[in-house]
Amino acid sequence: MEQIEERSFLILNALYLRKIADRDVLAECSGCAADDVDNILDASAGTGLVLGLGSQYVLTDEGRQAVLDYYAAAYEDVRTDPQIQDWYVRFETVNDRFLQLVSAWQTSGDRHDGQDRVYDRLARTVERQVAALEQVADRLPRYRHYADRFRKSLDRVDSGRVEYVTSPTVDSLHNIWFEFHEDILALLGRPRETVGG
Repeated sequence: MEQIEERSFLILNALYLRKIADRDVLAECSGCAADDVDNILDASAGTGLVLGLGSQYVLTDEGRQAVLDYYAAAYEDVRTDPQIQDWYVRFETVNDRFLQLVSAWQTSGDRHDGQDRVYDRLARTVERQVAALEQVADRLPRYRHYADRFRKSLDRVDSGRVEYVTSPTVDSLHNIWFEFHEDILALLGRPRETVGG
């Protein structure tokens, strides 16, 4: 199979991470223009990498393999970089804290009591992750887009749109975090089942 190019990877990887998505979601998650998303989805459907389901798209088995092959080729040197390995280990510690806070948020009850306290801690954890993403952005430039998405969702929550904490239907902090976790695992060539949680 011929390797996909970078722009296709950005869009197909967004689909790999989201599992199923429409054009607008893929544009937001990939940072690509809607026209680029349309063109790449059309071309990828023609080559059997994606399957259209009305307005939604999914990757085929060939599409998933193309994304994983791109990760393996593009990030071969990163997979053995001790600094990136150490950075990832630190992320997993923060990941455990984030998951605990999301669980606490979902069970904390009244927004003006427990949830506010939990959200303050959750927001600080996300801000810490944004700073960590900036630390590796010179080596992994596309990770800046995750930092931008986190900031945008934090702003939305701060303006009262609490669905941007955990809703599966918007670009919520939880969705972005989950996608990033899947991304770093694929980048490092680590199957999810080898990671706790």
